[in-house]
Amino acid sequence: MALPDAIHLVESLRSHPSETEWFEFKRGHFDPEDVGEYVSALANSAMLHNERLAFLVYGIEDKTHEVVGADVHLKDEKVKGEPFESWLSRYLSPKINLAFEWCLIGGKHVEILCIEPAYDRPVRFRNVAYIRINSIKKRLEEFPEKERTLWNLTSRYSFEDGIAATHVSPQEIIDKFACADLCGLLYGSPLPDARAIENFAAEGLIRDDQQGAYDITNLFALCAARDLTQFKTVAHKAPRVVVYKDTTKLTGIEDIEGKLGYAVAFKRMLAFIMRQTGGREVLEHGVRRYAHFYPEDAVREFLANALIHQDLMQSGGRPTIEIFADKIQFTNPGEPLVAIDRFIDAPPRSRNERLAGLMRKARLCEDRGSGVDRALWAIEEAKLAPPQFVAIEGSTVVTMYRGTNFNAMSKEDRIRACYQHACLMHVKGDPMGNSTLRHRLGLNKNQHTPASNVISDTMAVGLIRPLDIDQANRVARYVPYWA
Repeated sequence: MALPDAIHLVESLRSHPSETEWFEFKRGHFDPEDVGEYVSALANSAMLHNERLAFLVYGIEDKTHEVVGADVHLKDEKVKGEPFESWLSRYLSPKINLAFEWCLIGGKHVEILCIEPAYDRPVRFRNVAYIRINSIKKRLEEFPEKERTLWNLTSRYSFEDGIAATHVSPQEIIDKFACADLCGLLYGSPLPDARAIENFAAEGLIRDDQQGAYDITNLFALCAARDLTQFKTVAHKAPRVVVYKDTTKLTGIEDIEGKLGYAVAFKRMLAFIMRQTGGREVLEHGVRRYAHFYPEDAVREFLANALIHQDLMQSGGRPTIEIFADKIQFTNPGEPLVAIDRFIDAPPRSRNERLAGLMRKARLCEDRGSGVDRALWAIEEAKLAPPQFVAIEGSTVVTMYRGTNFNAMSKEDRIRACYQHACLMHVKGDPMGNSTLRHRLGLNKNQHTPASNVISDTMAVGLIRPLDIDQANRVARYVPYWA
């Protein structure tokens, strides 16, 4: 949450002729329940009035706007022994950004609670949503027209368009963001500073505030910040890479939290992951070369998906890559928007269209909808065990396995490999057969029976079906159940 100077903020609010729906003045008297209800009411009213922030200010007389001072220190307040901030957060749904500020005006203490609206749904306190009608706090349910309007507004909001910092000078943009690197990705080469800023403004990544400075969007901070932790709205989105000694989480070797923005760090992050996963020397046409255990194309696509398709509204989670001796796991906040068994063929959907578009423009990921296909083709070519896609407790987890031996695969692994192969072949326009599955599983041309058994097992669980019910076994072809 980017905030103006506290004294300037208070004086700006005091200059209004009266309280509005998105800020409230109080003389004093801290009541945690009352504050919780006001946070809900002010946040929802700020969204309705297109205000970036709402404010609850202690130490100001509400009628005269006189500075009277208050003996309220919200950071230090407790509710039944629990810090007020954590108590309040526990009862707010969804979790929203709050900032506790204070200042002295004329030697008198003024306490400010800065409230950022929720952009996906109305804010509720103890499961009740509130609203401000003029300067009076009311239950939102009493005003159905405002409730409908609020839901319409929140459904149209994009996190990427939110503001990470306000009134940032051109020089600060150059200092705090990897502008040259981003220009190289987007335009093919670095640009002079002034022209780079013009281009970023034209792209909508930054916005001219008409005062000689710029507002920084969450998208720009997320993609190009030199240090994501400097911007509260995206600080908790910094990706994390953890390397373990063996196949469990008992012993960690590396635990690195990224700081650079996604776009400018992507190639470095990918290179680091590939180094940590290892490889071997192979002899090819008489020349020795180093071959990674995992195909880089697949790692790149799953890494990009973890960054791009996360739920940016979700707090408490970040894209995480965990590297074990036998697998890599990519975890991102947010359950998938399409059914897991339709990842290969379903029309592409993304929560974060602008982030996805920028990463594609920077040539860091595939065109819409082709990333998972490309990753799976690379895995098939390497004869690796099939990756697993699961939704776990509000997150999406993709696991790539290092193993390549058919005999070491479980029955579930073989069924998953068969289904994914059938999907890929169908999308390609060439139905799966025993021979294509043998090639995918690393079986030789004489191993018809093991491949047939896998096909039978996959049909038995309803994931594939014969292309033609009357087809002869020797030329049988199969398609996914949904084809």
